[in-house]
Amino acid sequence: MIAEREIRRHAPAGVDLALVLLALALALTTSVVATAPTAAPALVNDRFSIGISTAAMLISGAVAALDWARGRVAHDAAALLRSSAFAVLVLLNGLNLVVGLVGIDAAFGATLDDPGQLPVLASVVGRGVAAILLVAAGWAAISRRPPNLRPVLVLVGPAAVVLVLLLVAVLARDDLPVLLPPEALESLAAEPTAPLPLAIAPVLVAVQGIIGISFLVAGVLAHRSFRRSGRALDALLAAGLMVAAFSQVHSALHPGSFSSIVTLGDLLRLVFYALLLIGVVAEARDDLADLRAATLEVRRLARAEFAAAALEERARLAREIHDGLAQDLWYAKLKQSRLAQVAGFAGEAQQLNNEVGDAIDNALAEARDAVAAMRQGAESGPLLDILARQVDDFADRFALRAELTSNGQLPEIGPRPQAELLRIVQEALTNVRKHADATVVRVDVKTNGELVLAVTDNGRGFLTDGGSSGFGLESMRQRAAVIGARISVTSEPQNGTRVELRMPIMRAREEDGG
Repeated sequence: MIAEREIRRHAPAGVDLALVLLALALALTTSVVATAPTAAPALVNDRFSIGISTAAMLISGAVAALDWARGRVAHDAAALLRSSAFAVLVLLNGLNLVVGLVGIDAAFGATLDDPGQLPVLASVVGRGVAAILLVAAGWAAISRRPPNLRPVLVLVGPAAVVLVLLLVAVLARDDLPVLLPPEALESLAAEPTAPLPLAIAPVLVAVQGIIGISFLVAGVLAHRSFRRSGRALDALLAAGLMVAAFSQVHSALHPGSFSSIVTLGDLLRLVFYALLLIGVVAEARDDLADLRAATLEVRRLARAEFAAAALEERARLAREIHDGLAQDLWYAKLKQSRLAQVAGFAGEAQQLNNEVGDAIDNALAEARDAVAAMRQGAESGPLLDILARQVDDFADRFALRAELTSNGQLPEIGPRPQAELLRIVQEALTNVRKHADATVVRVDVKTNGELVLAVTDNGRGFLTDGGSSGFGLESMRQRAAVIGARISVTSEPQNGTRVELRMPIMRAREEDGG
């Protein structure tokens, strides 16, 4: 537990350091691309471009599906909003992939031979909407009262709006806003792997900067959520959103929305998707572990409640026997003794009277034993303390020398195993009283990898044949089997009897649900 607290205490510092190092690495890479004249932040490769688009669509789709499932099950507004953002990205990546595979990219100005405004505008609209949704998701994660959202509407709504906007843009592609001036398009067509000068497309730089800042804001919110919750998903989300913000800077340096071209911004976006996928999978794994722990806790509480109800019922039955049956037997004993004095029995009548008196005495002793057993079974507390009271009570009531020895305090074994064990000891002591004709009885209890409890007397003993079911042994064996214990009996005529119980401690805890 101490080690776990130390890990949690140092985890935020470690994540902060990792985020700082990541930011430095991204800033250095971006600076080199922006200033080095020989830097080539892109390459032209049809297969690689299709592979990147396919991977981006599949990974963003997996993130959207996992987040949507989590949002629906856990009623997590942040997860629902993230799923909506990635649904928009799935739409964007899917359209890019389909246009390239079908071969209609030239009609939409998506080729390097004749680049147009539509691919860049589609990228800006799609990623801008995704950035807004991720900011909303970050706010929902740290808000004390997150919004109540409809999962299907959240998932489909923004993607549908983006799709409609893109369809309108396709119909009005000759009148679209100019994000890339003609000279920028000519430069891109002439040297597709070279970065664009920042001054050549100021509108695109401004728009991509706003989107990048939105991703950074979402990353800051994710980092705040991580500082509060310590969840791995929030840490990876903060890192991924930082990568996404820098990818927008690279998209301003080199728009990668055209077929056959793969830019550094595309690779950074793929890293962003991968980080989110890892985070969502880790979150799902943690949720599953929490669910298993909660299930085990519910089972333990249910067993504890059942045990408490059983103990309460034992206590009630003990009171009823003591106040009812035992009192009636005591009253019958008094009347039987008074009747013998008044009637002056002799001969066979006296013998019958004595037999009736003995039967009443035996019934009264059985009632007292039952009351004692149920009261002891209903007791809670350390097992050794209850055994000590049980042995002392036995010695007081039956004028026998009874002793308890142990090798130290016993481990907790749970209410159910403890109740069964105490009842077995009670049954063994009752057998000593009724059948052994002993003067001394010892109860020895110790632990040595397992719980060993023995009841030994110096009585007359008996011949064991390995299958004896007398003296209540069968009842004790059945009780022992319930708690995973085993009983052995050693006895010789005129040399006493030893009843020994062995119970694995871990098995006893499992029987109790611990």
